[in-house]
Amino acid sequence: MSVKPQVSVVTARLIAAFIGTIGSFILFAAYMIIPPAGFLSGLLAPFPAIYFRFRDGRATAVIITLGTATLLAGILGPQAGALYLLQNGMIALMMPELLIRGYNASRTIAWTTAVNLTIFALAAWVFSLISGQNLHQLAVNEINSSIAQAVAIYEKAGVKGDELDLLKQSMTMAAKQIARIYPALTTFLLMAMAGCNLALIKRFSVKLGTDLKLGNFNEFKNHELLIWLLIAAGFAQLAATPIITIPALNVLVIITMLYFIQGLAAISAIISRQPFAGVMRVMLYLMLLFQPYLAALIAAFGIFDLWGDFRTPRKQENL
Repeated sequence: MSVKPQVSVVTARLIAAFIGTIGSFILFAAYMIIPPAGFLSGLLAPFPAIYFRFRDGRATAVIITLGTATLLAGILGPQAGALYLLQNGMIALMMPELLIRGYNASRTIAWTTAVNLTIFALAAWVFSLISGQNLHQLAVNEINSSIAQAVAIYEKAGVKGDELDLLKQSMTMAAKQIARIYPALTTFLLMAMAGCNLALIKRFSVKLGTDLKLGNFNEFKNHELLIWLLIAAGFAQLAATPIITIPALNVLVIITMLYFIQGLAAISAIISRQPFAGVMRVMLYLMLLFQPYLAALIAAFGIFDLWGDFRTPRKQENL
């Protein structure tokens, strides 16, 4: 009598693993095949494994992660499978375990990103030892190749003359900057991926019957001592050697991103007290999408939030 229910549970978990594997494969394959359009799908590629971890257990999540990597390696090549494991594996497997243990959103993202970066660094070191190639130079070549492809697309679209020359010049400058800060951009990508999947699993937490202690995004604040690291990284840019300036620049970019998140949380807290808060929040995100320079103002707002405490409602005094 007890065999049939056990068999049905195993069958249900195998079906869940199959669905999750296909879902992750489609999301990551779209990211690999059509990078600009598939960027969002790449961010959400770990989600099926996270979802089924909460619903069907750890073994199902492991099967989905390894199954997706194997499927990608078989269809798109070994590099695709390896990239999926490096970029998504730790988020898919580690994040739900931290959440189940009661970690809040900030600690979950921080630990997941830190471990992911460590694995990236170890993989890069092992690759350099085995291949004998300079990984930094490979990254720079890949960046320059992507810029050249973008310029070619603009040329085919009919951009010519001085406008094309100006475009090439600006993209060349952008490539040089990206080549200096790609470690910081990689860190931010992993943070964004963890954050997107965290926000999505929060939406499904009631359905999954899980009590996630994530806290309120509107209350997010960086540690007060982080401002001194920001100042130190800024002053380090005055040094004359790239050995100091380039690492300091990456630290500066990462901390600025953290203050951007704090600024966004502060603005979101202010908006939440206003009429039509949902509409205002959508307008803010659309403005960020079409005017990226607004991000710098929000980061500055996050820095001044340390002293201004903009989230605390101001009491009106009776005159």
